[in-house]
Amino acid sequence: AYSTVSQLGYMFLGLGVGAYTEAVFHVLTHAFFKALLFLCAGSVIHALGGEQDIRKMGGLKKGLPVTHITFLVGCLAIAGIPPFSGFFSKDEILSAAYNKNPFYYIVGVAGA
Repeated sequence: AYSTVSQLGYMFLGLGVGAYTEAVFHVLTHAFFKALLFLCAGSVIHALGGEQDIRKMGGLKKGLPVTHITFLVGCLAIAGIPPFSGFFSKDEILSAAYNKNPFYYIVGVAGA
């Protein structure tokens, strides 16, 4: 929930500066990488036979290497690291904010 609220800030910044296409782009990219992370969490729970205790979910890299890589990709995307989708949508919103008023850009970067 926290990560979605933080991403909503970017979406509303995009709407606030009139970058409607960029805001929708961020909604779509956020939906995809958040869905990826939920699917990965389900994969881990399924592999552990329905276990819900996070303390027993260690060793992901060794036990589930494909899920580990997929989780890593999702985390990098949500963090906005290039060349993942989260970077491009956030970059477009910040670029539009800078073009509207550099102060909005500073607020967007500081809020990240």
